[in-house]
Amino acid sequence: MFLMLWVNDFWTLNSIPKWLKHAVSGEDYLGFSDLIFPWFLFAIGLSIPFAFESRLLKGENNVTIGKHILLRTIALLVMGLFHMNMEMYNHQSSYISKPIFVIISTFAFFMIWNDHSRLKGKNDFFYKLLPFLGVTILIIMFFIYRGQDYDGNAIGFRIHWWGILGLIGWVYSITAGTYFVFKKSIFALSIAFFISMILNFMDSSDISYAIFSWQKANWIPGSGGLQALSFGGIITSLCLIRYKNDIRILYGFLSFAGLLSLLLGLFLRKYFIISKIAGTPSWILISMSTAIFLFIFLHWVVDLKKQLSWYEPISIAGTATLTCYLIPYFYYSVRTLTGFQLPMFLTTGIIGLFKSILYSFLIIIFARIASKSFIRLKI
Repeated sequence: MFLMLWVNDFWTLNSIPKWLKHAVSGEDYLGFSDLIFPWFLFAIGLSIPFAFESRLLKGENNVTIGKHILLRTIALLVMGLFHMNMEMYNHQSSYISKPIFVIISTFAFFMIWNDHSRLKGKNDFFYKLLPFLGVTILIIMFFIYRGQDYDGNAIGFRIHWWGILGLIGWVYSITAGTYFVFKKSIFALSIAFFISMILNFMDSSDISYAIFSWQKANWIPGSGGLQALSFGGIITSLCLIRYKNDIRILYGFLSFAGLLSLLLGLFLRKYFIISKIAGTPSWILISMSTAIFLFIFLHWVVDLKKQLSWYEPISIAGTATLTCYLIPYFYYSVRTLTGFQLPMFLTTGIIGLFKSILYSFLIIIFARIASKSFIRLKI
């Protein structure tokens, strides 16, 4: 999440190295920024087996866990759709300005999904009322929304794509749902991974995988590739659980998988460009190889060498991830409303990159302060 905050601030900078930025549409290129989302999806997969185990240890049954998967998916889809429609906001015909719309909608997210469990017994009625007020606000925002398409035509609130959070929601629902059914079966989850990659190949080759005539050709959000990244994370965690007492086997297997993924991704570059925007197989496989090698390195540092001090300053990004992700929506909106601009030298080149690092730390500090004030999203 810290890296996501950093690269998401690059749009405010000038004259930064190309290798740090996203590749543009249609470009055969892999920038550092193009790796952050795949790493995040891989990390989601890594967490799923442990999250399930934790819930089972608390005595939760399958109905409760299934309900949790459904409600978390709905929350991510709703927030993703609002964020996606914010991109299409029509300033001329709307009742309120875009920054105000963003601030109000984001406040509503916190009202609905804030973790009030630590406040039980303290004005319970008020905290039970907040989610209903938040839902009401989002409904109002839905109806007053005015947008425009890329040709300038007026449109209402609709699905163009699902937004980042929405895509995460679909990936989570499919991968967590599959794990819910097959539990710790590496074989079954490997089949799910290969099916996801086949769908990704079909999508990138313009081959429809629609089952019914009314479905779109690529009707699964993420088109298999994003799901494959999370399935890769799940399989990695299951290998860790199985071979936790034999690190040589664990690292050997994961290194082989990472190298194979890298070589296959490079080979497929002959047929598919490396493109995050297009979600090509070459991008998926190369990104997954980097995620596997990064996991091996971090596991070696944390679990074998017991080096945890570096993580403490940013640890809140791992426990209040969604809070960290949403705080910038307040910051950028307030900045737009006030017209605040930093001097050019602070947003250019290496100095600008350090500015964005400082910005990322400030977001994490705000998230830590918010968490201590009982403000932390939990879905």
